[in-house]
Amino acid sequence: MTPALLLPGTLCSAALWAGVLTSDETQIIPVIRGTSLVDAAERVLAHAPRRVHLVGFSLGAIVALEVLRRFPERLEHLTLISANLHAPVAGQLRVWDAQEQQIRHGHFEQVAERTALGAGAHQATVLDMALDLGPEVMLEQLALLRTRPDSRADLTRWQGPLTLLVGENDTTTPPALAEAMVRLAPQAELRRIPQAGHYLPLDAPGAVADALREATYV
Repeated sequence: MTPALLLPGTLCSAALWAGVLTSDETQIIPVIRGTSLVDAAERVLAHAPRRVHLVGFSLGAIVALEVLRRFPERLEHLTLISANLHAPVAGQLRVWDAQEQQIRHGHFEQVAERTALGAGAHQATVLDMALDLGPEVMLEQLALLRTRPDSRADLTRWQGPLTLLVGENDTTTPPALAEAMVRLAPQAELRRIPQAGHYLPLDAPGAVADALREATYV
């Protein structure tokens, strides 16, 4: 049984996975850090066994795709949750630039509050995670987001087991993005989770746990 390693998203900590029932062998990366995506991937793998079931949510999925690109031999199974394979568009870059300026001018809490608005009923949980992590982490993570490459060709080359999870109500990484991934990697198992948004591990922890268990690696 290959251990799972869970990677959180932007301004998320290990608390993201609190409701996801996993085995004693499952590990959680508490926060995504790194001076570059490859640095973040190497930091993740420093905590991983030789072969790993990598489970990435949002920014964690971006780092998981960097592992796929650079170190595919380490992957036994790949699970992407609320993921986007595309490079950033101009509008995203403008938003991240504005967030960086606000943070550098001492307005991190306001940025965190606006980020938490996208979590619906889980706003308080997401805000608590963000405030615990602080502005330095967000500045690092914004730099990682800006350098996100287009990963479609990398996913096409992946022939191993692949699980894709997306909330039906996700407007940040909508189901159409996951459906496009299946066309690139036909071996993928896609699960669209009803009545769930972008923060899938919070909105539907049971569905996430079921998917991981049924992958037989958790």
